[in-house]
Amino acid sequence: MASSTPSPVAINTTQQITTRLTPTNYPSWHAQFKSLLLGYNLYGYIDGTLTCPSSTNPDAAPTAAYTHWFQQDKLILNATLTSVSDFVIPFIAASKTSSQAWNKLTKLYASRSRTRVMQFKEDLTLLQCGTCTVTEFLYSIKSIADEFALIDAPLSADDITLYVLNGLGPEYREMVAPIRAHESALSFEELHDLPIGHESYLKRLDINPPSLVVTAHNTQRKDHRFSKRQPWSSLNAATQKYDSKSQPRYFRQQKYTPKCQHCDQLGHVAKYCPQLHTRKATANCTTASPSPDQRWLIDSAASHNITS
Repeated sequence: MASSTPSPVAINTTQQITTRLTPTNYPSWHAQFKSLLLGYNLYGYIDGTLTCPSSTNPDAAPTAAYTHWFQQDKLILNATLTSVSDFVIPFIAASKTSSQAWNKLTKLYASRSRTRVMQFKEDLTLLQCGTCTVTEFLYSIKSIADEFALIDAPLSADDITLYVLNGLGPEYREMVAPIRAHESALSFEELHDLPIGHESYLKRLDINPPSLVVTAHNTQRKDHRFSKRQPWSSLNAATQKYDSKSQPRYFRQQKYTPKCQHCDQLGHVAKYCPQLHTRKATANCTTASPSPDQRWLIDSAASHNITS
């Protein structure tokens, strides 16, 4: 009794493959289509391991094995054509078998050549995060790294790490040194979370900036009449001149000369001591409104300077 031949497997690529092949997404398309064929046990049709059997019997009738292989191969070829974009279809439209179409796509987008490898490395070197998000930047790095893997020239984990660190902006410099000093190489999955976490930290700083402690530089007007550089006679004369106007009438009418408990000088008490005389403090102040006066402000040695 002859064994029954299984029916060919129909592949619905519109439901099972999320994206159609374009010149820029070959790695993702290749991964989806290959896994789909492996799941149906049909990958041998495109890699050449399941060759076409003999087409005829001795009585010139097509064999069942040939009929099954022919039908299944045409279904795979049709699935390939429906899973690529209109731009790619002309390159494989003349293919007779699914293996021919697969090999043409491999040569177009995954062929290994020195020029292609150099182009990929230049793309990685020039790739910068810039205004895009860290997730988008890392996706671009991973896409090019997958291209290297498809052409049998995979990048090492250290190479990918260096390309990522060089492409991040200066605001990520705090995390660069610890990653470079890491004892073992980081996988892309381990490296992926670090810049994304730092990006979230920077966003929180933008929303809640740190509080600013503002101080003003207070200055006092120096009374040069009591400068230490003046001679004793000048100080005594200035003190007497000050005392003659500031002393109470009682002391001016009496012959008794009081002595200051602070500076130990005669002619006044501590309450009226010139050295304890309170002077008004001044501060450097600017206004928020624009001023036509464009003069330079002299450095006051304040910790913070606020201008409009």
